[in-house]
Amino acid sequence: MRYRITHITRYRYPAKVHGSLNELRLKPRATPLQRLHAFQINVVPQASYLAAYQDAFGNPASILGIQEAHREWSVTTVSEVGRVMVEAELPFDPPLSLAEVREHLRGDCRPAALEARGFSQASPLLPELSDLLQRVGLTVDPEQGVEALGLQLSRFIFDEFAYRPGQTEVSTPLSDVVARRVGVCQDFAHLAIACSRTLGIPARYVSGYLETLPPPGRPRLVGADATHAWFALYDPIRGWLEFDPTNDTVPDQRYVTLAWGRDYGDVAPIRGVVRGSGAKHTLMVSVDVQRIEGTSAQDA
Repeated sequence: MRYRITHITRYRYPAKVHGSLNELRLKPRATPLQRLHAFQINVVPQASYLAAYQDAFGNPASILGIQEAHREWSVTTVSEVGRVMVEAELPFDPPLSLAEVREHLRGDCRPAALEARGFSQASPLLPELSDLLQRVGLTVDPEQGVEALGLQLSRFIFDEFAYRPGQTEVSTPLSDVVARRVGVCQDFAHLAIACSRTLGIPARYVSGYLETLPPPGRPRLVGADATHAWFALYDPIRGWLEFDPTNDTVPDQRYVTLAWGRDYGDVAPIRGVVRGSGAKHTLMVSVDVQRIEGTSAQDA
């Protein structure tokens, strides 16, 4: 299955700014289930500096500089991504309990486990909240496995929290989301991650896209036509398992991964600084995810 994703971001400022420097994470990363076949980026006004690199989490990233004075600028990316169809897995042996997972991680020196342990600690947007489970009213069975925990968190957040755009911002503390019981996909991923880390289970934030048009007979998923967010938990036997609490589903071939990190701050699509009065800028974002046929594009 192949998708063409067009992502347009436009900034407008109340007065001319005299240059800007931005960090971009708009190029989908390669994963075992995902291959990037083509990628194009167009910046208006033309970038004076554009350099690609790989960040600490293995995500493709770029530094973009615009030197000329401008009142607006835009970046358009077009990605062509192939996704492997997700098939049902054969049942594994009885899963490790959450306590067994924690014990296993303490003595596991494999690179994957060492990396996963970095996702079990508090992060800049998700400080430690030792009483978080009590605050949300969630009881977790310590004998269940990682997959069961992910499914429980996904269902609980879907049932107990209302999806309401415009009620929260990136800077909204998780404690406010918990108190008000409203948010968007970013907040719900953060909540699931924080709950998992409270239990000592590594959890990471995943940003990406959802297919715009659902398969025949399936309902449209919240998050289409925009960037989306979900979470992943680390199981020492099965690796990283993904869950989408906004839609109470397990991500499949309709999900395209952009980047992952400890929280939103590690994977923000665009962040930067300007020289001038750009504080009260307006932002327009447009995302189109289109399923396509054929394999005409060259590998990126």
